[in-house]
Amino acid sequence: MLISLAMIVKNEEETLAHCLESVKPIVDEMVIVDTGSTDNTIEIAKGFGASIHNFQWCDDFAAARNESLKHCDGKWVLIIDADEAIDPLDYEKIKDACLNPYADGYELIQRDYMLSSHATAQDTAAMPNASPYSEGRHLPFYADGMTLRLFKNFDWLSYAGRVHETMDNSLKTHEKTIKRLDAVLHHYGKLLKEREEHKAQYYLMLAQRDADADPENLVAQFNLLQQALVAGEWELALQAAQVGIKAGKMVHPLVLFGAGAALQQLGRHDEAIAHFDTLLSIVPGHALAKLRMGTSFNALGNVSLGRQLMREAMDAEPGNVQMHGTLANLELETNNFDGARQVALKGLQNIPKEPLLYDLLMKIEIGRNNLPQAAQDALKGIQNCPSGNKMWYRFAAAHLSKIGERQTAKFILELGLKAFPNDPDLSKLMGIV
Repeated sequence: MLISLAMIVKNEEETLAHCLESVKPIVDEMVIVDTGSTDNTIEIAKGFGASIHNFQWCDDFAAARNESLKHCDGKWVLIIDADEAIDPLDYEKIKDACLNPYADGYELIQRDYMLSSHATAQDTAAMPNASPYSEGRHLPFYADGMTLRLFKNFDWLSYAGRVHETMDNSLKTHEKTIKRLDAVLHHYGKLLKEREEHKAQYYLMLAQRDADADPENLVAQFNLLQQALVAGEWELALQAAQVGIKAGKMVHPLVLFGAGAALQQLGRHDEAIAHFDTLLSIVPGHALAKLRMGTSFNALGNVSLGRQLMREAMDAEPGNVQMHGTLANLELETNNFDGARQVALKGLQNIPKEPLLYDLLMKIEIGRNNLPQAAQDALKGIQNCPSGNKMWYRFAAAHLSKIGERQTAKFILELGLKAFPNDPDLSKLMGIV
């Protein structure tokens, strides 16, 4: 038996079938540890031939993961969550990595799908989705990270950590090698808003427990930092980051970024700049750090240096909407309307279907009272992303009606009502036009 799938689940009926269907061609057994499902999760798993093992939940993800490892008979173990999937394009890569291994464990790419271009996954900004995978093709943005999910099934394997449980130390302690594998875990969990909000607080509580139990444990403090950033607990995030920084060892880039981000939120921009500067000395191409650093310089009144850093960030990641949007808004704040428009248009060259950039164009032209151009920008937005913003339809129709083009205005409103059925504002305007 080559690969065992190991999962822990609870009430995953909405996503489990898709997950198991996606991994069925590459695993030889499915081991599922259920921590108290009350929906159809177990029935779905049984339908895929999975072996089910019950586990009393004890606020400890590592304990549940270790229970799943006990039941795996394959030479390799693949860890996946119910809100993830693997695309057929990566089947051969994964199987070959196990049949002809060049490491004892592999980090896979975890691709977090997102609906907003302004979303981030820790210190990684969302990028437009232009990947060749069928998985996630319908979603507009994603951010990539690395996660250890495939490893040889050694008898002594053990996860550690109540939350953000890791296998890394177990392998490294036994002098085993970990390499990167160019295969993607497609993660849809961040699209489930209510669930993510619940997880943010629950995971923060678990991370706090681990950190309180062992304040000098850098892994526990790192996990606490991650969860404090997600929950917007800036003082707590800063405290956790400072533990890692004071340790004086190799500081993870997220520790420096998290400290800077927390200091920004607390209005301590001079200190934030120092942390971003240190991070950039280690990772010169860290675009989000440059963007943040530029924001702090701007807040301190050094607009020229802030603008320069934002441009560098934008040039480093031309497909990142956040870079274009932040710089365009800075130009707009200084009444540099032409400069702001140039930045927004440059962004649309790389991301032609990004609603926020059309919103920016309209904001710029309304700001300088160029309403005809704002209406043209609204029409371009309608043409390129018809479900982007219902305000475009209202604005364009109102302007067209004002200049006497009532038939065209009605046509635009009809398009708007197709994109946003029963919208009261569009319906009201239709009656007036």
